[in-house]
Amino acid sequence: MRFAQKMICLLLLVLSASFGVGGCYLLYSDFHVQLERTGQANAAVHRQTCTLLQTEIIDRQRRGEDTADETIAGLLEAQGKAAALWRGERCLTNTLAVPCDAPLADGTMYTVSVGGAVFSLYGSDLQGGLHLVSSFNLTGLYRDRDASLRRFLALEAVVLAAGALLLAVLARQMTRPLRVLSTTSAQIAGGDYARRTGLHTGDEIEQVSRSFDRMADAVQEKIADLEADVQRREDFVGAFTHELKTPMTSILGYADVLRTLQTDPEEQREAANVIYQESRRLEALSQKLLALLALGDEPVRLEDVELAGLWPRLRAACPGAELRTPAGSWVVRGDADLLLDLLCNLVQNAVKASAEGAPVEVRCLPGAGTVTLEVADHGCGIPAEKLPRVTEPFYMVDKSRARRQGGSGLGLALCQRIAAAHGSSLAIESAPGRGTTVRVVLQKGGAAE
Repeated sequence: MRFAQKMICLLLLVLSASFGVGGCYLLYSDFHVQLERTGQANAAVHRQTCTLLQTEIIDRQRRGEDTADETIAGLLEAQGKAAALWRGERCLTNTLAVPCDAPLADGTMYTVSVGGAVFSLYGSDLQGGLHLVSSFNLTGLYRDRDASLRRFLALEAVVLAAGALLLAVLARQMTRPLRVLSTTSAQIAGGDYARRTGLHTGDEIEQVSRSFDRMADAVQEKIADLEADVQRREDFVGAFTHELKTPMTSILGYADVLRTLQTDPEEQREAANVIYQESRRLEALSQKLLALLALGDEPVRLEDVELAGLWPRLRAACPGAELRTPAGSWVVRGDADLLLDLLCNLVQNAVKASAEGAPVEVRCLPGAGTVTLEVADHGCGIPAEKLPRVTEPFYMVDKSRARRQGGSGLGLALCQRIAAAHGSSLAIESAPGRGTTVRVVLQKGGAAE
């Protein structure tokens, strides 16, 4: 049974119970009031009958007239009342509409039903051993009660039918938001993650609707992140496989030549040189990949690092670069080895993108509590539409040039991870033919000179 049907049945049950109990209570209360009033009137008539009969008997006795039983019975019959008269156990007259074989005790009354008719009997003792019983017909009163009850039940049926129709309309209107929520949840479960309820009822259901929509937003965002993550993983695996395939093909090909063919020393040296270069490329690829993966394992412990102490190490790590470093000294919070690796990758990328002998500048720009490191070149630059992807693993703007220069597409991805480990990120500005500037903002450490 649906919620609307349950609500209709419950409300109809409450309505019928309250209406029926209240109506019956009013009907029977009114009936008992009328019955009491009628009983009081009948008791008065009975007492009047007793008084008149007693008075006539006394008058006859004073005048010395006949007061035999037949005479007394005639006096009672002359009043035209439905009554019975006994002297002792002998019945003198009986005009009652109901059977009554013996007189009632003095001052008693009870109700009897005969053949669908209802009568009330009143009994009283008179002087001289006489007993009078009067009867009164209450059938009309009970018939009116039953007629009122039937009319009330018919009215209740009409009210309940109208109430059921009205409740059905109201229940459908009230449960419409629930149907919208159910339909929306089914559509979201079916893959329509952009579906929303958008209910505006001004009550608790609207609050539930807003919570549901916020949950759907979170689910959609999470699913989008998962899909993007899956896509990035697939792209990563595809690019990694491709990067492995190229040097492995060269290594296997030249190794097979050395293994199966008789070649002269010059060809042997050429084959060995290709194998060596491609092996070095694989080694560099694996080292950068391991460094990239290691950065996500545990947080980096930051400490004070004096940037001036990194410049000699940077020149030693990049011997072929025309490097220009700043003269000042700044202390930042970071990891010296990771910062050196970041600078090495940025400088090597700058050297590969620049003409031979072109300078690469490293700058330090102090700010309020921060120091901005910049690595700038005046090389070929990067097109604007490709800038958002340059930090993706294995992404290369010019694949042929990158492979020719021994690039793997992991340098900027590793730099991005190192910057993130320092609570920062890479900011890249570039224009084709004008060069590239890469910035990373670091927090200041101890007192700087």
